Amino acid sequence: MAKAYKLVTIYCEAVLESLVVRELDKLGIMGYTVSDCRGRGTHGVRSGNWRMSSNVRIEVMCDLPTSDRLLEALQPYDRDYGLLVVRSDVEVLN
Repeated sequence: MAKAYKLVTIYCEAVLESLVVRELDKLGIMGYTVSDCRGRGTHGVRSGNWRMSSNVRIEVMCDLPTSDRLLEALQPYDRDYGLLVVRSDVEVLN
């Protein structure tokens, strides 16, 4: 039977990875996936050719209250860094 979760996808500058992971730890989130990514957005082109211009995508599946707390915890980083947080409904099938 499928279980409903929220998928929180965080696109951010690579220099934020350790800070985001620290926030996940504080919230008791034990599972996440980190991927290198590149593209173009409001902060310009992120080619990923060197660490200072690269982005990461961090994905977390959790319940709604935990996703709310995560969004709140990430707000301060939005002021000084390239950060985009997307939340969507997903079903886990196994």
